[in-house]
Amino acid sequence: MRQLKTITAFWFLTVAFSPAAFGQEIKLMSYNIGSSMWSTTRDSVIARINVNEPDVLCAIEAGQNTRPYLESELTNYRLLLTFGGSPNLAESHIFLKRNMFTVLDSGYIEVSTYGGYTGPGRYVNWAQLAASSGKEFFVYASHFVSTIGGNPDSATIGQYRHADEMVQLMASHFSSAIPMITAGDFNADSSKDVMQFLQNQMPITYNSITINNPIDLEDSWYVSNPGTTKPATVSTGFGRIDWILTTPNTNVTNAIIDGQGVNGNGDPPSDHLPLVITFNLGTIISIEDAESGTSPKAYPNPFEEQVQFTIESDDIEEISLHIFDLRGRQVKSLKAFTGSVKVDLTELVDGIYLYEIISSHGIRRGKIIKE
Repeated sequence: MRQLKTITAFWFLTVAFSPAAFGQEIKLMSYNIGSSMWSTTRDSVIARINVNEPDVLCAIEAGQNTRPYLESELTNYRLLLTFGGSPNLAESHIFLKRNMFTVLDSGYIEVSTYGGYTGPGRYVNWAQLAASSGKEFFVYASHFVSTIGGNPDSATIGQYRHADEMVQLMASHFSSAIPMITAGDFNADSSKDVMQFLQNQMPITYNSITINNPIDLEDSWYVSNPGTTKPATVSTGFGRIDWILTTPNTNVTNAIIDGQGVNGNGDPPSDHLPLVITFNLGTIISIEDAESGTSPKAYPNPFEEQVQFTIESDDIEEISLHIFDLRGRQVKSLKAFTGSVKVDLTELVDGIYLYEIISSHGIRRGKIIKE
């Protein structure tokens, strides 16, 4: 198991021109296409992809029995050969819309699983892409092991290892000016330690090993849809186990979960639903100033009863402050002015919360922890 090196990440505000003049919107889809009825659902899978028309497709469970059909039918796309001439090694692949991107770098790493694991190899498949505007971004595609079947405790450790090695890879690619997007079927909902590790940088300790996450990642759904409960990402039940996580400088403008069926009876063609985000490459923004001209800070964080928000601005103005739990329910809302705002959250149970500050400069989002 590789130990994580301490990495200090510096993010810089590099906005020099308006996104209207230099913006370029990119649409990315993450879709687990796996189905026990592939021969009868495959055309519906193709239809969902074509209807959403992503520029980048992270195709999960696109193994040797399903990937060739995607390659033959998605004529406007090309498979990114991160595996060279051996795409059967993996079942999570990246497809790109033809003639749209320059591939600056790409590759894969095989991640550790757990003792006794007999399933397919698990990988992180990645690429550094430049759009026609010249703006760059990273994309990572993964399929974590499932904790259903086998030994769930061991499989959970397999998820920890996958997440750890994924963020170490991202840290090795780290650049203050390049958005990073990691997507796929992580087989865990937001309550699991592995997702708290990824979304909230909460350390994980297992087998006397402590792992830390140096990359600040956000759930793209809540970036685009604050205060709206995230729908299920599976076609039956309420599971939210598929993810598109982004660094705060990704500038996500839209996020949907496509629950439409196209096979006559309305049933989705896979037991997973496609996740689709749109992000704008016209503006590179910092982790502190994401989507806002203000630079709010929350202290102390973690907090026990009260948290103080400091919202710096050139002008004194009224702002709106909203706090949500991880299910998207609003638990606090108030009006205040830029400067220092102390909020009493004694009534909240311990846990992680999301905040949203709205001002004339735009929207700034972040997270706070009560413990």
